[in-house]
Formats: sequence, C-alpha cells, structure tokens
Amino acid sequence: MFERIDKIIQESIRPVLKADSGDIALVDVRDGVVTIALEKPRVPTAFSSFLMTFKVRKGCSCGRCAVPVVAVKEGVLNRLREEVPEVREVVVAKDG
Repeated sequence: MFERIDKIIQESIRPVLKADSGDIALVDVRDGVVTIALEKPRVPTAFSSFLMTFKVRKGCSCGRCAVPVVAVKEGVLNRLREEVPEVREVVVAKDG
C-alpha cells in the first residue's frame, strides 16, 4: 500500500503543492493512517491551486493567509480515499 499511496502523492498531489511553494513526502502507512512530511504552501488561500484542485475550502475569510495545514491534510485525505478507500486518516509528522 505504501508504494500505491506514494505514487498518488508523487503524480497528483506533490506537483500541485509545489505550484503553491509547498512540498510533501510520504513517511509511513500503517493501519489506514498515512503519515506525511509537509512543507506548508505559502501562497495566499485566494490563489491556491491546491485548494482549487482538491476543492478544499478551509482557510481564512479574507483569502490573504497562506494555506493552512488542516486544509492540506483534508485535501490529501480526500484525494487518497478516491483510489485507496482503506485510508482512514492523514497525519503530519512533527519535525525533530
């Protein structure tokens, strides 16, 4: 399952996050929980290709804030569940 999820991340999620000046890497997959390392997008929510692509609407009300981690987690979870229904949760690995 790790390889399957990594392929989805590399082919359809990572390019969109990189367009928003962010990045993602798969860390672990265990018991339906996907752990990712995330460089948070720095693009304002109003212009985020990630939020538009994955139809996530969580963000600030004015649209000037950067894309929040919770929105990225939701978008990644939604995308992964489209092809891997066994995925229950996405968590972001903590740094060091």
